[in-house]
Amino acid sequence: MKRSNVATRACTLAVAMVVTCAGLAVAGQNPAPRPADPAQQPPPAGAQMPNMPGMPAAVPMGIVTGVVTKASGGTVAGATVSVTNTTNGVTYSASTDDTGRYALPSLPVASYDVVVTLGGFKVFRRPGLAVTANTTQTVNAALEAGDAESERIALLDRIEELEKRLTDLESSTVLSEPETRVKRVEVYVDKNGIEYDTPQPGTKKTYTYQRERVYRRQSISEKIEEAMADAADKSVRIGVDATTVAQGARRTEGDDPFVDRKAYALASADLFFTAKLAQYTTFFADVVALSGAPPDGEIPALTLLNGYTARLTNPNQLNLREVWLRTEFFGQRLALTAGRLDLTNYFDRNAGANDETTQFISDALVNNQMLGLASNGTGAIVDYDPKNAFSFRFGVQQSNDDATNLSDSIYTLSEVGYTATPFSLPEGHYRLWYRFNNGDVNIGEVPSNHAVGVSIDQKLSDKIMLFGRFGTQQVPGVVSDDYDRQWSGGVSFSKGLVFNPLDTWAVGYSFMDLSGGYKEHLTEFYYNFQLTERLRLSFMMQHVLDTPSEVSQFGYFLPGVRLQAAF
Repeated sequence: MKRSNVATRACTLAVAMVVTCAGLAVAGQNPAPRPADPAQQPPPAGAQMPNMPGMPAAVPMGIVTGVVTKASGGTVAGATVSVTNTTNGVTYSASTDDTGRYALPSLPVASYDVVVTLGGFKVFRRPGLAVTANTTQTVNAALEAGDAESERIALLDRIEELEKRLTDLESSTVLSEPETRVKRVEVYVDKNGIEYDTPQPGTKKTYTYQRERVYRRQSISEKIEEAMADAADKSVRIGVDATTVAQGARRTEGDDPFVDRKAYALASADLFFTAKLAQYTTFFADVVALSGAPPDGEIPALTLLNGYTARLTNPNQLNLREVWLRTEFFGQRLALTAGRLDLTNYFDRNAGANDETTQFISDALVNNQMLGLASNGTGAIVDYDPKNAFSFRFGVQQSNDDATNLSDSIYTLSEVGYTATPFSLPEGHYRLWYRFNNGDVNIGEVPSNHAVGVSIDQKLSDKIMLFGRFGTQQVPGVVSDDYDRQWSGGVSFSKGLVFNPLDTWAVGYSFMDLSGGYKEHLTEFYYNFQLTERLRLSFMMQHVLDTPSEVSQFGYFLPGVRLQAAF
């Protein structure tokens, strides 16, 4: 090959490398790591470490080291020492320091061809060097002064190496879709409004903005990840929550005809569908199926002893529990949810007692009984979160599926929430809610149209949380109005106070006092084991004591176990 052809190939390669590197600089990203370019590394203070791409730590390693000198005498600084694996063609390189020393540590066991190059000197070659595990091979090189032919050969070798690296770079990157970017440009403007790129007499420096269409380089893996994420956003996602609850019942108070020594079981499966219809719009549907017999079918307690019983409308059948759309506005400060829903799922969401799948199984601890809604229906919820300590929520729903129009069965809830860290404690949540309905909501013996309540969950530390609820509803009377009331509270523990780091356990108590004299005391303990990321096992103990009147009462002890899987 003639010298002119060598120069032409070198120039072409340089231009290609500049264009490729410029694309990477615009993207602000680097391609996958490659062995370092020794020609662009300044001589270090000490022997440099070679770039070792993709080498697992467990592979046996060896070391090549040595000193590079001139044949006429004296050490050589900045010489490039390259070793090429004769099996897979991978090359590693290092540069000599000011004393001519170099080191190539952590080389996989193999046979290597050693090459030492430096401008103005002939190329030194040592083929077939065997590198063995945990040994050091010494290769010293004495470079002879070069001539034009040796320099040409060294340059050709260097060009071949750079061409290979450029090919690898191009094969691992792709161009992105064109993007429009705004670039700030410094210009100089005279009194006539004419712009100049450089300072001119009578001009004033200012700035202008230019739009440009650019492509940025991405790795192929990055492009694939973006495509998969985009597909996930546009697809319908399916989730499953399956729970089986087994409970026993031992009568502790009362006589026949109250049942005694019975066993119960209830299985529930929720199938969730979610889809992102737009950036801030989400579709959700929940299909539920239940089968089995809970204790509430035979024990006439004032509140449900198994919170799943409220869903047991059509046993052994699929039921559409909820289906709604939610969209957000004004920087996600305002949200609207509309469809078939249960308002009590979205109000009074106490962090310590709000989920019968992993927390308490008793409905008296999971829900405030004064909310009083027994069925799902068509409705809407408006949420306003000003992104400070307060939040506001209002919801309206049809409360009776048999009603012929919405006007005769309106159920509404309003709530104000506040987040605080009182007395230097961790975060706590405080809620005040109000219920109004014009349809009949039967909690006790008499329908009620008004109720109010508060809900608190306050962390004492990262391991302990206190929670509590209070609710009361107005009950119309013949002479004067009376009130039904419920209190509940407890404490939950996590992290360091459990067997496993992700376990939780809690103790809760509820007391309900109706205007007609009916009273109920309920206590529950549970321990929740997180067996895997998707599987939980809980053990529960409940005791309930109901006093329907001053002359009669009944009580039950109910041990139970709950297995829950979510995926």
